[in-house]
Amino acid sequence: MSEAAAHLDTRSPFGTYPAERMVRAAWRLADRHDLSRGLRKRIRSLVARFFKGPYDLEADGLKFRIYPGENYDDRKILAKGRLPERAEHTLLEPHLQDGTVFVDVGANIGSYAVFAARRGAEVVAIEANPQTAHKLSYNVRANELDNVTVVNSAVGPKDDSLPLWHEPSNCGFATFVKDLTTGEWASDWSPTYVNVRPLTAIADQQGLKRIDVLKVDVEGFEDRVVLPFLRHADKPMWPRVILLETNCRPYWSEDCLPELANRGYEVTGRTNDNMVFELTG
Repeated sequence: MSEAAAHLDTRSPFGTYPAERMVRAAWRLADRHDLSRGLRKRIRSLVARFFKGPYDLEADGLKFRIYPGENYDDRKILAKGRLPERAEHTLLEPHLQDGTVFVDVGANIGSYAVFAARRGAEVVAIEANPQTAHKLSYNVRANELDNVTVVNSAVGPKDDSLPLWHEPSNCGFATFVKDLTTGEWASDWSPTYVNVRPLTAIADQQGLKRIDVLKVDVEGFEDRVVLPFLRHADKPMWPRVILLETNCRPYWSEDCLPELANRGYEVTGRTNDNMVFELTG
C-alpha cells in the first residue's frame, strides 16, 4: 500500500482522536473475511487512504492509540472493538499475577504487555521497530502503567546490526527473515538496520533475576531468540512459561520444539498461531 503514513502523535492526550461510527464501519468492511483476499486488500487500501488514523479507543478495558492503515493489530482492534489475541490471553491469564515477571519480545503496540501489566505483572516490553516502540510507549502511558519498561531493541543470538524488513500496511509484521517478504506475503517491503542484542544481555541490563512468562512473536526469528537464551542463561533464569508464535515455523533455522521438550518444557496450550510451553522440571 503506497499511501502516505499516518501522522505519529505520541504527545496529545488520549481521547484527542475519537473513532467515529463511520470510521468503525469502514474498517469493519475492510476486515470482512467472507470477501476474497484480493477484494479485501483493495477495500483496505481504499479505506486506509481516508481513515488511516490515529484513533483513540478502548478495547477490553484497555486504552490504545491506533493507526489502522499501518498495522494489522490496530485494524483488528478497530474493526472488532476488542483485542485480537483473546485465545492467547486466556491461556496466559492463569500465569499472570502481582509480581509476575513478563518479558514480551516483539511487543508491537502493547496488546500483550498492557494486558499483562493490568494484571499486576512486571513487564519488559521489547520492540525492534523504533516507530512502533514510540506507539507502544504511548499506549503504556495512556493506561497509566508504571510497571512496564519499554526497550527499543531487536533480540537475536548475538550483538549485531541487521536489516529489519517492514512494509507500510503492517508494521507489526516486521521480520529479519527475507524469505518471508516473498510469495504469500509479497508486498512493498523495505529494510531498516536496527541493533540486535541477546535476550541474556537485555535481561541482565534490566536487572532481571528471573523470567516467569516469556512471549516471543518475531515473525520467523523465534528460534534465534529462544534457543540462544536457553543455551546461555543459567537454569534459574529459564521461563516457567513460554508463549511462542509458531505460524512461521517453516522459516526457523532450527526447530525449537525438540529442544524445548528435551529441556523439560511441555505443550499445555495451542491456538492457530501460537503454542504455550510450561517447564515441568
